[in-house]
Amino acid sequence: MEGLSLRPQPLLAHWAPGAVLTVIGLFYVAGPDAVRLFWRYSSGFGTPLFILVFALVSFAIGQVLDALRDGIFEDLWDWIGRNLPQNGLLTKTLRWLGAEPVNWDFFVASEPDVVDKFEVWFYSHYMLSFNLGVGLLVLMLFPWWVALEGVQPNVLGAVKDVFYVSSGILIYDALRLRHHVARITNKR
Repeated sequence: MEGLSLRPQPLLAHWAPGAVLTVIGLFYVAGPDAVRLFWRYSSGFGTPLFILVFALVSFAIGQVLDALRDGIFEDLWDWIGRNLPQNGLLTKTLRWLGAEPVNWDFFVASEPDVVDKFEVWFYSHYMLSFNLGVGLLVLMLFPWWVALEGVQPNVLGAVKDVFYVSSGILIYDALRLRHHVARITNKR
């Protein structure tokens, strides 16, 4: 198990977005009773089992979000970066937003301490921002707010606005971090 990394930053980048979606999904499924259900199953005899199931489900959902990033977005963004024209405002803008190929060999060919520092300072933050931003956008696709029928419309609108703005900020942050990921990995 020499290659397995259990450092907190990469684990958090997978688990936290899944936990957010799991909690909101619980509210979607259970509606107003979600808080009571949450406390009933998270206290007393069922606490260890509830925590284990919650952690596993959160990690699995986070892994799916990470697979979307890794399997679709990374390939697409690398392809766009390789096929951009040399000059122009669109090219400069897309490159500024991280549309440049990443040297993925960096992670296996570089010195372990260099990769560790890189993961702690850039890559884990990039994964977390992107996965959480995509997770919030996924929530926008599902009408989970239907479960919040008793909530005042102005509060519900504010919650939606917060999600839209938050997901935009997180994805913007991820794109900027990806720019740094590409720049650093291509130096080697």
